[in-house]
Amino acid sequence: MGFWNMVLGNDNKLEGKDIAQDMIKDSKFGVTSLAAAAAEAVNPKLREMLGQQLNTAVDEHFELSDMVIKKGWYPAYDEPVEQIKKDYEKSQDLSQ
Repeated sequence: MGFWNMVLGNDNKLEGKDIAQDMIKDSKFGVTSLAAAAAEAVNPKLREMLGQQLNTAVDEHFELSDMVIKKGWYPAYDEPVEQIKKDYEKSQDLSQ
């Protein structure tokens, strides 16, 4: 079985959960990049613009995170040991 078949399953269909998790990953990268750019900007107008974009990006990231948590796609409120256990179990499924 190929890597993509293991990740996506035999039908190779992306589900809402997969798309949302990918969007969260991209959102985190965007927030991090905007924060770095705003911190390094020397021009006050540029700094203000980047700061506004950063605030918007953070708000959108929280909305997306809240949606994923509400749908049960991300166990944010599980105990850390339980999260590690679930991740370990998922990793075992990939090796089959």
